[in-house]
Amino acid sequence: MKNLIFLLAAVGISLAAKAQELTNVTVEAKSPETVEVKPAAAKPTVPNSGPMTIDLAAALRLADGRNYRIAIARESVKEADAHLRRMEYLLIPSLTVGGSWTHQEGRLQETGGRVGEVSRNAGFIGAGAGAVGAGTVAIPGLQVSANLADAYFEPLAARQDRQAAKAASDAMGNVILLQTAEAYFNLVRARAGIVVAAQSLKNTAELAKVTADFASSGEGLQSDAQRMRVEELMRARESEKANEEFAVAAARLSSLLHLAHGVELSPAESSVTPVAVQGNDQPLAELVALALQNRPEVKHGDAIVKAASSRVSQARYSPVIPNVTVGASAGGFGGGIGGGIANTGGRTDFSALLYWRLENFGLGNRERVNERKSLLEQAKHSKAGIMDLIIFDVKQAHAQVSSRRRQIGIAEEAVQSAVKSFELNRSRIFQKQGLPIEVLQAIQSLANARRILVDTVADYNVSQFSLYAAIGRSADEAAGGKTAE
Repeated sequence: MKNLIFLLAAVGISLAAKAQELTNVTVEAKSPETVEVKPAAAKPTVPNSGPMTIDLAAALRLADGRNYRIAIARESVKEADAHLRRMEYLLIPSLTVGGSWTHQEGRLQETGGRVGEVSRNAGFIGAGAGAVGAGTVAIPGLQVSANLADAYFEPLAARQDRQAAKAASDAMGNVILLQTAEAYFNLVRARAGIVVAAQSLKNTAELAKVTADFASSGEGLQSDAQRMRVEELMRARESEKANEEFAVAAARLSSLLHLAHGVELSPAESSVTPVAVQGNDQPLAELVALALQNRPEVKHGDAIVKAASSRVSQARYSPVIPNVTVGASAGGFGGGIGGGIANTGGRTDFSALLYWRLENFGLGNRERVNERKSLLEQAKHSKAGIMDLIIFDVKQAHAQVSSRRRQIGIAEEAVQSAVKSFELNRSRIFQKQGLPIEVLQAIQSLANARRILVDTVADYNVSQFSLYAAIGRSADEAAGGKTAE
């Protein structure tokens, strides 16, 4: 019997010692159809304070390695891995090593019904605890106690839970990287906005000076000079507002990248340039099909449905599949009269139980099945709802990309016309063919057209990355496959 116990312990330790080796890789897309797997690129050096110039690719790498929500999502995968392994170990014996001592004094009823006075002690040490008299050890040294239905179905469900956690982690990564790309484009937008505001202020200040000179010489009105002064102050306020927006955009990106508060971010690009992302030019129907095939949210929904289905089967078969409890103990046992312990020697106990259980005469089991069936249907409805949202995401991003591409052409033409209008009006003033105040509308139109162009290009770039993410690709893949238009 002792050899059997040692054999069971060795088997248990051998099964519990299995481990897995994980290799960290990153996926970089050469095109949306061809993906190359290679070791992760080195993350850029991050200072604790001072200026830091960053490009989109570096921002995405930092977000992938430093963002707390991505880190939490990845830890949830490790949690699911640990839970899966724990479920796979349900039939591995638990080992208990310890000792026990009992003392009984006074009246005790014997098996035949007679009550007598006793004074006795018993002690046990070894694999197990709680050995008293003729009864088996209360806590076996090696014990397996499980419902065989649980031992079969729980690992199946846990594997799907692990797949769901991995898909949720991937989805969270895509969300954060898309937010990072959007935050970076907004930072570039804010930098370009500073340039637009500064140019507008310069034009307005120049016109204000000319208007004041006209008023001083009597060729213009003092009221026009005051109006231009107001306009100059308003442009100065817009310039300060542009600086504020840049600081806020930098703070937003720093937050996503988990940078120290003393780091002063600035984008590598000084102007907003339209980018095209490879794979976004496919027909809408193909993009929707790709999204439903690739989005991790769909994989998450599939895994949740499969896990719920396994738990329905578990509840259905649990009453007809037996529970098993097997225990084995070995150690030194002794006892005696009064306070002494004598007659010590070896002791081996073995027990096995096999039984079936109907909760509440089977009524509880039936309702457990109904409960899990409802959870399965909820999972199916959730998956259908997720697919509807994914289709909406693709359609929305596709419409935005198509429309904003056309808007860029319109905005560029508007800027060109506004520049010509400003130059013509400005030359008329210096040729003394009109009053300086007449140039104000041209300056306002030019500033407005430039701001609209900056916003349109930035929004277009964001929509490109949104569409790429909507079809199930990551923003860092899009950054590797983007080109200037």
